Amino acid sequence: MTVFFKRHSTFILISLLVTFLILSWMIPSERLFFGITFVLLSFLVGSAAILAKHQQAYRDGRITRAVFIRNAVLEIGGTLTIMLLAGLLGRYVAQIATQPIGDDLLRVIAGLGVAMSVGIGVGVLAKKTLSPLIEAPRVE
Repeated sequence: MTVFFKRHSTFILISLLVTFLILSWMIPSERLFFGITFVLLSFLVGSAAILAKHQQAYRDGRITRAVFIRNAVLEIGGTLTIMLLAGLLGRYVAQIATQPIGDDLLRVIAGLGVAMSVGIGVGVLAKKTLSPLIEAPRVE
């Protein structure tokens, strides 16, 4: 079952995003609930992937238990912080970029595009900046 989720996690998350977008469009009073649910689900999937990566390095004997715990906590905490920052920055930039647009559907599509671009940019910047902090040193 784990192999299935590893292999198809991107497709599953995108399908859930589309489902949550459709549901939030159909049930406007639950938009906040669907958004929070999707973000938490994405965070949980990301955390599971992070733990699996460090657990494999620990099982192979490349890192000690203390390094495993340190790396996992730093990377999961960093991911949470980066997700929050990317969300806030994406929201404000999308709000500024879509202010002059009058059509609601066009505003939503443009806002999603701008916010996703900002989020991806923040993620790439964070990965380049923070990846040297979380290395898997050899155990000698």
